Amino acid sequence: MNKRILFVDDKPMVLQGLQRSLHGMRSEWEMAFASSGPEALETMAGSHFDVVITDMRMPGMDGAQLLDQVKKRFPQTVRIVLSGQSDRETILRSIGPTHQYLAKPCDIDDLKQKLAHAFALRELLADPLLKELICRLDTIPSLPALYVAITDALQSPDASITEVGDIIARDMGMCMKVLQLVNSAFFGLPGQISNPRQAAALIGIDNIKALVLSVHVFSQFENSCSQDLSFLWKHCLATAISAKAIARLQGASRRTVDESFTAGLLHDVGKLILSSVYKGEWTRICERAAEEEAPSLAFERAVLGCTHAAVGAYLLGLWGLPDPIVEAVAWHHQPSEAAPKNFSALIAVHAANYYDHRRHFYPGAGDKPTLDEALLADIGLADRPAIWELTVQSLDTHGESHE
Repeated sequence: MNKRILFVDDKPMVLQGLQRSLHGMRSEWEMAFASSGPEALETMAGSHFDVVITDMRMPGMDGAQLLDQVKKRFPQTVRIVLSGQSDRETILRSIGPTHQYLAKPCDIDDLKQKLAHAFALRELLADPLLKELICRLDTIPSLPALYVAITDALQSPDASITEVGDIIARDMGMCMKVLQLVNSAFFGLPGQISNPRQAAALIGIDNIKALVLSVHVFSQFENSCSQDLSFLWKHCLATAISAKAIARLQGASRRTVDESFTAGLLHDVGKLILSSVYKGEWTRICERAAEEEAPSLAFERAVLGCTHAAVGAYLLGLWGLPDPIVEAVAWHHQPSEAAPKNFSALIAVHAANYYDHRRHFYPGAGDKPTLDEALLADIGLADRPAIWELTVQSLDTHGESHE
């Protein structure tokens, strides 16, 4: 079945230009065009759309208002802004209902790539209800102690971007949100950013204050299981620190080192999502995995029809995070599925996750993951695991600081 896209803009010339530029994609995509928010909602009410792409500044109902309605009424639809507006008010108003923000004028090949990527992501999850629940998410909840730390830091008259960046780099939800924002067209950066501290510095202390204290772009985890889930934060931060160390040991580029750390921090964010949207089912999955000392992946597939890895990768891709991070999250248990040819963030996270589970016990984790030694041999890394493990064992991965 062809994918369906709805373009919304009050300027006929813009819509005509898009129609001409994308004419060659008609065999793969069905495209519709609307000149206003109300017309777009009426069109969507009569037919399903996979993606809606809207201008921001339109008379009557603007892009942010339209996407807010789309989120409520058609939550499975991917929501993208395509606009020339990048002022602070635009950022604050659109950050909630928007998955990705693209700038005008948009390179048509870049637009095609973004859309193809969005459609490919949707194949990760088969369950329409799960797609709907994930598309509704504005934020990923933070560990209560870190949420308090970030709000206290930002309310202090002596708040520093270094302190704020350090807190963000220890929390899955905060990290994802700042990377989503900094990699949007709001900032017009030439390359993608993978380092949460760098992202915080680029966004700036004033913008982060507005986003956190006024728009409440971060949220606190209030589930009754939050105490148990604190182990998840410890494991993810430990994996991040180890993955970064492994990448450095391999002499990887700074970009790959940053990607390894961030992918390690986010590799189990799917567990956090599932524990939030499927509380009862997730608790039962964890209990069965612990009782039978078996990997939770099999129970996740049996109960939910997907894995936490796919869920996390789906949301990361939806929010426009760099592809190497999405890939590492998607395949950190089964890296051979991604057919890597050399060392990457995926390999670093796969190994770091394995070593941390060997070193520490985490409630509900089930059986410990295995290391894909056959893959490592295939890509010329057969002799590296022993060296990596010695390095990881020397790290204080459950400490509070890391560089």
